[in-house]
Amino acid sequence: MSASRALSQPERVSDALRERVMAAVKALGYVPHTAARNLASARSNLVAVIIPSLSNAVFVDTVEAIQRVLMPAGYELMIGVSHYHPDEDERLLRAYLAHQPAGLLVTGFERSDAARQMLAASGVPCVHMMELNGEPGALSVGFSQQQAGRAAARHLIERGRKRLAFIAAQL
Repeated sequence: MSASRALSQPERVSDALRERVMAAVKALGYVPHTAARNLASARSNLVAVIIPSLSNAVFVDTVEAIQRVLMPAGYELMIGVSHYHPDEDERLLRAYLAHQPAGLLVTGFERSDAARQMLAASGVPCVHMMELNGEPGALSVGFSQQQAGRAAARHLIERGRKRLAFIAAQL
């Protein structure tokens, strides 16, 4: 029990005991069984992140920033790439929710009905990145695509532009 406590709550054991346990861990090549610990404590240190692409530096930088914040707090990341495909997004959600993560970070609000249902039923805190949503209870960080478009159009109109065009594609 003392060895378990030294690994899971090191602040609750003496420095001498913690050092002995860590020496034994190193000598034996011991790796704690996280799934068993999560089951026993009913808590997880995993945070699932689902992004649409690794070829866009914005998403790579976002994952880096998430990791810099979560790792010192004792959380580990599971990273999934949906490639902008709703079916892949849904598959990743199902796989990651099976691990009972402590939290979930997803890109945007566009999800299949099944994916929305899974998120709602999971009870896992979910933050939507890259966009804002005014729905009650929806946690989001980012900006409103619609408001950004309006601001850009307003800016051009105020500067005398009369014929506006916008061309875009998913990255």
